[in-house]
Amino acid sequence: MIINPNARSVMHCLTVFGLVSLQFLILVEAISIPPPTGPYHVGKTRRAIHHYYDHDPLAPNNISTAFLATIFYPTDQKPKAPPQPYLWNGIAEYYENRWNYTKGFLQSLTSIVQYDAPFLEGSVGQSPFPTIIFGPGGGGPPVDGNTILLSELASHGYTIIGVDHPWDQPYIQFPNGTAVVGTAWDTWLTLAQVTPVYEARVIDNTVLLETLPQLVEDLNAPINTSLIGSLGFSLGGAAAIGTMYDEKIVSGLNMDGSFWGRTAANNSSSDVKKPVLLFGHELHLGGDPSWASFPLWQTGSFRYLLVNGTTELDFFDNTFWRLLEPNSQLGGTVDPYRMINITNAYVKAFF
Repeated sequence: MIINPNARSVMHCLTVFGLVSLQFLILVEAISIPPPTGPYHVGKTRRAIHHYYDHDPLAPNNISTAFLATIFYPTDQKPKAPPQPYLWNGIAEYYENRWNYTKGFLQSLTSIVQYDAPFLEGSVGQSPFPTIIFGPGGGGPPVDGNTILLSELASHGYTIIGVDHPWDQPYIQFPNGTAVVGTAWDTWLTLAQVTPVYEARVIDNTVLLETLPQLVEDLNAPINTSLIGSLGFSLGGAAAIGTMYDEKIVSGLNMDGSFWGRTAANNSSSDVKKPVLLFGHELHLGGDPSWASFPLWQTGSFRYLLVNGTTELDFFDNTFWRLLEPNSQLGGTVDPYRMINITNAYVKAFF
């Protein structure tokens, strides 16, 4: 058979195009993050919490007027639709660019968490499980980047209220569609500026505690308003412990966050007098003076849990992201699935 050379070229181009297209389709095919293992399905909703604060070091003119609460909670409703993307496109694109993930990779990741699913039946303001306030890392990723852990907790009955502070995150989006784009910490935020950012986080948590009864009333939800724990990653972990001086908080867990403010005082004023767990990477005790001094002054129950082979980037959903697109600069040597299991098991056990 004689084939026209031009035809052969066309066929070759079509074949190459087909292979490239197939590879692209495989690349962007939606992949769901690890599903929660508890007896409940998981719902999620968002609310803007209005609070005027005129000492915000990150906001224009140092004035912020609201922060974002993202609520993960148990529900009896089975998912009625296929898994949906769990990250805002704005935040997915940011980390694809910042950490050299393939374009579209993070945007394609999905979750079986259901937006605005019905709450469990029960008395408003009451639940056999405590409520947990959660704070994400300083400079990101925001609350949604911690969905694997937060949805796991919710599937076992807990309600988790994550707090995102505007301009402290690369991107957040309020329920009315308003988007707030922050500035990357690694390009401009100095250590001297971290303390006021930390203080703003603690103030947000305090405002949330004050407004929680009304928020629960508005949601008409069986969310515990009297038994509350605090949890956070990195700067959010520091703020979780810093919020424990409020009598409404009964226990706190700091995931890999150095201490700031009163908690770093290295004297008796840092004593929170309540159960605390420090959960972090293996070099904290040798390289972080605040982790060495804080326990010396605690009169409540206290424990360390350090995980070999980890870095700070293994304590949120990135530990799963790098399983799909390995990058030696984005985490430690710990097996990602092992890390997910360790995190889920010990955080649940603590609370």
